[in-house]
Amino acid sequence: MRPLTSRDGTVPAPDVAATLPPGHPALGGESAAPAAGKPVEGEVRLHPRVKYKAKPEDVLYIIARGSASRQIVAVRKEEHVRFPFSFRLSSGDSMMPGTPFEGPFDLTARLSRSGDATPQPGDLEGTVKSVAAGSGGVSVILDTVRP
Repeated sequence: MRPLTSRDGTVPAPDVAATLPPGHPALGGESAAPAAGKPVEGEVRLHPRVKYKAKPEDVLYIIARGSASRQIVAVRKEEHVRFPFSFRLSSGDSMMPGTPFEGPFDLTARLSRSGDATPQPGDLEGTVKSVAAGSGGVSVILDTVRP
């Protein structure tokens, strides 16, 4: 499974596919079937009411769930963020390669105090519902403290 960070940016070397078992789907490159959907771009901001609760060591997760299915489609993990934080979420952030990146999505931004992807008390969250694939200028406001 690939890391959840935006900093990886690596693609397997072209000769990697030759080492895969017979019949295994291709990894990356032009021979792989692209996942559908255009990226979602926007900004995560802190609401003034909770701004003082954010710490430099907190980890930001941006999660796209299918609005109808509630299934997680894509996740980004960002460390050492400064707000406002610009993001781009695409099929490259899919939890499972080949998962179609098709909206509408419910986007959740979570600033994790523990660094763990599982929600914990004290984490800061914000959600925007029914975001279409290809949307730009999406604003997610961290305005809720998890009980």
